Amino acid sequence: MTHEEIHSDLSLFALGSLDPDERRVIEEHLATGCDSCQGELAIWREVVGAVALAGQEAAPPDLKPALLQRLRPTTTPPKVVPLRRWSVIVPLAAAAIAVFALALVRDAGMRRDLEQQHQLVASLQTELTSAHGNLQRVTELLATRENDVASLRTALAAAQASLAVIQAPGLQLVHLKQTPQAKPAEGHVLMSAESGRALFYAFDLPAVPPDKAYELWWISEKEGPIQAGLFHPDPNGLGRVEASVPAGVGTIQAAAVTIEPAAGVPKPSGPMVLLGSVSS
Repeated sequence: MTHEEIHSDLSLFALGSLDPDERRVIEEHLATGCDSCQGELAIWREVVGAVALAGQEAAPPDLKPALLQRLRPTTTPPKVVPLRRWSVIVPLAAAAIAVFALALVRDAGMRRDLEQQHQLVASLQTELTSAHGNLQRVTELLATRENDVASLRTALAAAQASLAVIQAPGLQLVHLKQTPQAKPAEGHVLMSAESGRALFYAFDLPAVPPDKAYELWWISEKEGPIQAGLFHPDPNGLGRVEASVPAGVGTIQAAAVTIEPAAGVPKPSGPMVLLGSVSS
């Protein structure tokens, strides 16, 4: 594995979801004393801990003090920890130092990942724009198929809502992967902090009992997990949620999906099945 591949898999390493061979390669790499990967792994372990799936009522500790502590002078030369997944926003002079340090340590792997995300978003924009051009034809079909009116109107509204999110400024793509002990599945979040809107899709999720539901969460810097929406996947394992991006809670660091009671809960209490970081 290359250094960039190891760096990209540190989130799964922190969750314990890698196979033994992949885990051994990363452990050997960390044993060489790579400061970049050790720092990234430490931050991922803090994010995973912030999900607080044990049902604690108190919000997870703010990651900001720990990150600022890395910038304070010590008796030995400080190490620069690469914040590849998110940025720290603080109102003091230390914020300028953190942002400057972040800009210096972004590597070619991060730029490659962001470029791939931008290409995927551009492809989705093209497809949805084409679908929008067919809305008139779908509307005419509604008039001749009365039995399908309700389902077609629902699909049309969903397409229009999806298009509105895709066209929002500052669009960002977040990829969610399955966690350990969870069945193979994945998800994608299209979110725009500027417009405060987000669209989530999950794929290949197994059905849950009637008294259970999947719940989407934002993992925030200041308040920890924040409810984003409940959903049930269709028979093909596809789930969809239109969500708002909360403001005034600091940086949105990650998105997660857990299995909860059908009515939902204020904080995660069930098993986590999907998790993905929000890039800065």
